[in-house]
Amino acid sequence: MNLSIKNLFFKHTDVKTFFITRLSENRVEEKVFLKKDDLLIDITGTHSMICLDPFCVAVWLPKDKMNGFDKKKARVQFKKNTQTTAELNIGLIEAIPTDNGALLLYKIESVINHQLNILHRLALFAWLLRSKKNTYESRKVISALYSYPRKIIIVSYSDEHYYNIFPMDIQGYIAEEDMYILGLRTTNITLNKILEAKKVVISDTDAIDINTIYNLGKHSSTSPTKMEEMPFAVNRSELFGFPVPGFAGSYKEVEIIDHRKMGYHMLLVGKVVNLKVLRKDSTSLYHVGFLQFQESNYQSIDGLY
Repeated sequence: MNLSIKNLFFKHTDVKTFFITRLSENRVEEKVFLKKDDLLIDITGTHSMICLDPFCVAVWLPKDKMNGFDKKKARVQFKKNTQTTAELNIGLIEAIPTDNGALLLYKIESVINHQLNILHRLALFAWLLRSKKNTYESRKVISALYSYPRKIIIVSYSDEHYYNIFPMDIQGYIAEEDMYILGLRTTNITLNKILEAKKVVISDTDAIDINTIYNLGKHSSTSPTKMEEMPFAVNRSELFGFPVPGFAGSYKEVEIIDHRKMGYHMLLVGKVVNLKVLRKDSTSLYHVGFLQFQESNYQSIDGLY
């Protein structure tokens, strides 16, 4: 049955939750906006996912955009050129003041997907991506969230007796505040260590294949792979002395200044205290939602390694 549906709607492509591509930031084709009545604010570089259960997002706004803005209810719109590809209706959880504005934490209340047509979307969400772990509604939300490419980063931590290096894409960097936002699973053993030390290092995925990245995510945070057994060189960061993968084109050393438990994920807010560029014009791996990828110019790197 599923094969027949797949061949009818998506005959010439693999069906999966998202594709992986490699991009520089200036090659991202999509934009993200916060809409309230007639007000439309570009939040492309100032929003991020922060939790998947419940589904939550963070939006940073500068002080001049906060005046006269009723932040309790709003809509997030994902766009490519002039076309709206997906929308999120959101409700405010909390506003965290920052030096130059505020970080608004929102819960996703409903979602609207626009890519392709309604029959394609129904086939994908109701049949082809169906699983016991995710509901029909959650599949719609994830597809909408990944209508904007989500960068895969590497997070690293170490102390005298422990270290860990792992990938994640529930994250965002707000250049206006030099601030990093991370959504770490509460089951990650490294989380409490990071909260205690209030330090973390974030690297890009410039010169590495996706299989190696995914394997990093599979190892146990209780007993990570020994550093000398890693399939890549490992260096040390300038200030913290935390591990930095040799494949990174750049890394940021971040001090954690705030945190919130959002549900299944813990929100960490950090200030960048050191940026090290190791290679100019570095790139990163990105996750792009299945529907969005179908109408993009991105190149899939799945299966190349």
